[in-house]
Amino acid sequence: MKFIKTMMACSILMIGLIVAGCKKEKYISRDTSYLKPPPPDTTAPPAVDPTLISFDNADKADGWQTVGTPSIATTGQKEGAGYLKNTIANGSDFMQFIKDLATPLDTKLTGNNGQFKFWWYVSDVSLLKADGSIEITSSGKSDDHESAWDVAPLIPTLKNGWNEIALNFSKAIKTGDGGADYSAINHFRIFFFTTSKDHGDLVTGVDDLVFRAAPAPPPVVFDSADKADGWQTVGTPAIATTGQKEGTGYLKNTIANGSDFMQFIKDVDPPINTSFGSADGRFTFWWYVSDVSLLKADGSIEITSSGKSDDHESAWDVAPLIPTLKNGWNQITLDFDKSIKTGDGGADYTAINHFRIFFFTQTKDHGDLVTGVDDLKFISK
Repeated sequence: MKFIKTMMACSILMIGLIVAGCKKEKYISRDTSYLKPPPPDTTAPPAVDPTLISFDNADKADGWQTVGTPSIATTGQKEGAGYLKNTIANGSDFMQFIKDLATPLDTKLTGNNGQFKFWWYVSDVSLLKADGSIEITSSGKSDDHESAWDVAPLIPTLKNGWNEIALNFSKAIKTGDGGADYSAINHFRIFFFTTSKDHGDLVTGVDDLVFRAAPAPPPVVFDSADKADGWQTVGTPAIATTGQKEGTGYLKNTIANGSDFMQFIKDVDPPINTSFGSADGRFTFWWYVSDVSLLKADGSIEITSSGKSDDHESAWDVAPLIPTLKNGWNQITLDFDKSIKTGDGGADYTAINHFRIFFFTQTKDHGDLVTGVDDLKFISK
């Protein structure tokens, strides 16, 4: 018995040793599923303007002329490694920055679509005199084959520090046989003054001089046709609040059977500066016609700066538009330079204060012709 008990004890001990020997060790988990990868970078790099051509990045003083020795500041620049910097010190009142190119630059732009852009640093705008000029030329010197812009109208728009100056070729003052040849620009100058010689130091500079296609300017609204206020039409002006092309409504009226005429008229005060000239401006609006087949090849669309029709007026006939119209809404776009001009050269596009469209049905015997206008504005070509 004693032998059996001894054997049993040994067996239990062996089983215990086996179990102990098979015990699983605890290791740090290698499961990395809980580690989330960083989110993808969805920030798109800024789009590169394919029309952008650099005149000079102002990172080096080479070729620059200014009052005193040209100097490059390497901190505080808007682009690249530096900017051209100089100071009008107390006792002086004048500064200029000039750059000539050994090889003329083809901007690949035209007088209608081009823009010259650069950064201008002014430490204290209040010290600037309403004088001076910004010039680009293709003659290698100022005042010859030059396109220029006065500094004076820019001053109210400036702030202390850096200012982005964007100048459209189409608004340039042109000197010498039509201004600069934009395919051969070789000279830049900006000059400006302080209001007196007694002043604190005026720190100035230029950076990142480039040419590019001019971005489309924002439209200028003449009237949204959301309210009947100020409108005149045949009968009482009415605003429809469904089916409009813009905003909360449109001006609507009907040529009923037995009638053959409709007009929409709006006078505004103060006058509206379209911000566009004859060469680059357009008038656009939406015109609703329920049945184009009823329209007579007659009528006119008019904008004036005289407050009335047929005086300082730019107008477009309705007749040539009719073949292009469809039943329903039609976007009408009219170039200033294709208008019929009445009264000393047509409308003054800086002071438009009157609009009229009038049109007819072919006869007085017809179904109701529903018409309307909406979203009247001025845009660039």
